[in-house]
Amino acid sequence: MKFNYKVDNEVKQEFLDTKPTATAKSEAFVLRSADDYEDLINKPIYNMTYAELKEMLAMKFKNTSLRTVLKNVSILKTYIDFCIDIKIVEHGENRLTSFSNEEAKEFVHQQALLKKFTSKEKLKQYQKILYNEQDQLIIELPFIGCRGRTSNGNTLEEIINLSMNYVDEENRRVTFVRNNGEHRIVQVELSTIELIKQTFEQEYYIENNGEITSNPRIPEPRALLINKVENYVLRVPGKNKHQIFTANLLASRIKRIAKYLGNPYITFTSLYQSGMVDSALTIYKEKGDITTKNYEDICEQFGFGDNPTKYWYTLKELTEQYIKILGI
Repeated sequence: MKFNYKVDNEVKQEFLDTKPTATAKSEAFVLRSADDYEDLINKPIYNMTYAELKEMLAMKFKNTSLRTVLKNVSILKTYIDFCIDIKIVEHGENRLTSFSNEEAKEFVHQQALLKKFTSKEKLKQYQKILYNEQDQLIIELPFIGCRGRTSNGNTLEEIINLSMNYVDEENRRVTFVRNNGEHRIVQVELSTIELIKQTFEQEYYIENNGEITSNPRIPEPRALLINKVENYVLRVPGKNKHQIFTANLLASRIKRIAKYLGNPYITFTSLYQSGMVDSALTIYKEKGDITTKNYEDICEQFGFGDNPTKYWYTLKELTEQYIKILGI
């Protein structure tokens, strides 16, 4: 997909042509946001003052995390370097070079951050809106750390692999299993065990979240049979379907769930991160502080990264953002 940019269209296309297809597709959207502001002030990005560059970041980019801010700035910085290399920047200066990590914190979009965060209480509210037990469980699993690796072919593996064979009701434990056989045992609340059981026993999936449809031919939402597939908890609804979910089907379902909940920021990633942050905030509220060991324990519980001692600081940064914007 190619955009027709308003400012320096040929230059931007030439820049994107130097990138692998997937990278170019992603970076094209960043350049489009910058292009809107270039057109607005009638000045190409490489000639903007530092103040104008910062205003552009604030106005045109709804950055939902510090990492997103830094990624967008990196793309823009590389584009300006490209413009310098092809000698269309008379002053030869890349004014984004001095942009610091500390400054980046100013440009995290707080409203988006708030919508991305789901507390345990908000999760329960969302579940009351959702008609089907399947959907209720789908948003709870990442919140308690059930996700898996993000590598190709393993996306959402722990959710897909969830089986009643891995549920220890007596001890309130669930085993999350990955495709490579790795597993970890997580202590959960009794309500989670009950919801897993209810989802496993759910016979029909009611479409459209149980609401009357706008289709005059089918005004009542359809009830789709959920066939049993061994002891897997999540199976695809449909009379002739005898299969468990795939990552693509789950991605499609979470988009519909987000629509039912009226929050486009509901994703598996946002729910997974929310669960970790909520755990950290609980400790902070109780003790007034969160230690490195606390962060590492949460990372280990959630299977976040291959080594908690490497990834704990990412969780710390995210948690501190929410402590600030939530006023805790």
